[in-house]
Amino acid sequence: MGQTVRSPLLSPREAARLMGLSDDYRLPERYNDAYHGCGDGVCVPVVRHIAAHLLEPLLRAREASEPVAAEYGHGPHSAAAIEDRR
Repeated sequence: MGQTVRSPLLSPREAARLMGLSDDYRLPERYNDAYHGCGDGVCVPVVRHIAAHLLEPLLRAREASEPVAAEYGHGPHSAAAIEDRR
Protein backbone atom coordinates (compact mmCIF):
# COMPACT_ATOMS: atom_id res chain seq x y z
CA MET A 1 0.00 0.00 0.00
CA GLY A 2 1.22 3.48 -0.76
CA GLN A 3 3.58 2.28 -3.48
CA THR A 4 4.02 4.53 -6.46
CA VAL A 5 4.93 3.34 -9.92
CA ARG A 6 7.05 5.79 -11.86
CA SER A 7 8.27 5.66 -15.41
CA PRO A 8 10.52 8.01 -17.32
CA LEU A 9 9.11 10.32 -19.99
CA LEU A 10 9.65 9.34 -23.57
CA SER A 11 12.32 11.27 -25.37
CA PRO A 12 11.19 13.10 -28.50
CA ARG A 13 13.13 10.57 -30.60
CA GLU A 14 11.37 7.65 -28.87
CA ALA A 15 8.00 9.30 -29.51
CA ALA A 16 8.94 9.81 -33.17
CA ARG A 17 9.92 6.14 -33.49
CA LEU A 18 6.62 5.05 -31.95
CA MET A 19 4.83 7.14 -34.56
CA GLY A 20 6.72 5.39 -37.36
CA LEU A 21 9.16 8.18 -38.18
CA SER A 22 12.67 7.17 -39.19
CA ASP A 23 15.73 8.13 -37.17
CA ASP A 24 16.84 10.54 -39.89
CA TYR A 25 13.61 12.55 -39.57
CA ARG A 26 14.62 15.97 -38.27
CA LEU A 27 12.87 16.98 -35.08
CA PRO A 28 12.60 20.53 -33.73
CA GLU A 29 15.38 21.50 -31.34
CA ARG A 30 13.14 22.32 -28.38
CA TYR A 31 11.92 19.32 -26.37
CA ASN A 32 8.30 20.45 -26.14
CA ASP A 33 8.08 21.28 -29.85
CA ALA A 34 9.58 17.95 -30.88
CA TYR A 35 7.57 15.93 -28.38
CA HIS A 36 4.24 17.58 -29.22
CA GLY A 37 4.93 17.33 -32.93
CA CYS A 38 4.80 13.54 -32.63
CA GLY A 39 2.06 13.17 -30.07
CA ASP A 40 -1.17 13.92 -31.94
CA GLY A 41 -0.79 11.88 -35.08
CA VAL A 42 -1.82 8.48 -36.29
CA CYS A 43 0.87 5.83 -36.37
CA VAL A 44 0.59 4.84 -40.02
CA PRO A 45 2.51 1.54 -39.77
CA VAL A 46 0.23 0.36 -36.96
CA VAL A 47 -2.95 1.38 -38.80
CA ARG A 48 -1.66 -0.32 -41.97
CA HIS A 49 -0.95 -3.53 -40.01
CA ILE A 50 -4.38 -3.52 -38.33
CA ALA A 51 -6.09 -2.90 -41.66
CA ALA A 52 -4.18 -5.65 -43.48
CA HIS A 53 -4.38 -8.29 -40.78
CA LEU A 54 -7.71 -7.60 -39.11
CA LEU A 55 -10.07 -5.23 -40.91
CA GLU A 56 -9.62 -6.35 -44.51
CA PRO A 57 -9.89 -10.10 -43.72
CA LEU A 58 -13.06 -9.41 -41.70
CA LEU A 59 -14.57 -7.41 -44.57
CA ARG A 60 -13.67 -10.10 -47.11
CA ALA A 61 -15.19 -12.80 -44.91
CA ARG A 62 -18.33 -10.74 -44.41
CA GLU A 63 -18.71 -10.07 -48.13
CA ALA A 64 -18.22 -13.75 -48.95
CA SER A 65 -20.80 -14.97 -46.44
CA GLU A 66 -23.44 -12.22 -46.47
CA PRO A 67 -26.09 -12.35 -49.20
CA VAL A 68 -26.66 -9.15 -51.10
CA ALA A 69 -30.04 -7.64 -50.21
CA ALA A 70 -30.85 -6.92 -53.86
CA GLU A 71 -30.75 -10.66 -54.62
CA TYR A 72 -33.79 -11.12 -52.40
CA GLY A 73 -35.79 -8.13 -53.58
CA HIS A 74 -35.01 -5.98 -50.53
CA GLY A 75 -32.97 -2.89 -49.94
CA PRO A 76 -32.50 0.40 -51.79
CA HIS A 77 -30.77 -1.24 -54.79
CA SER A 78 -33.26 -4.03 -55.41
CA ALA A 79 -35.17 -4.08 -58.68
CA ALA A 80 -38.44 -3.37 -56.85
CA ALA A 81 -37.01 -0.34 -55.04
CA ILE A 82 -35.53 1.07 -58.24
CA GLU A 83 -38.84 0.60 -60.07
CA ASP A 84 -40.73 2.35 -57.23
CA ARG A 85 -38.51 5.42 -57.61
CA ARG A 86 -39.33 5.79 -61.31
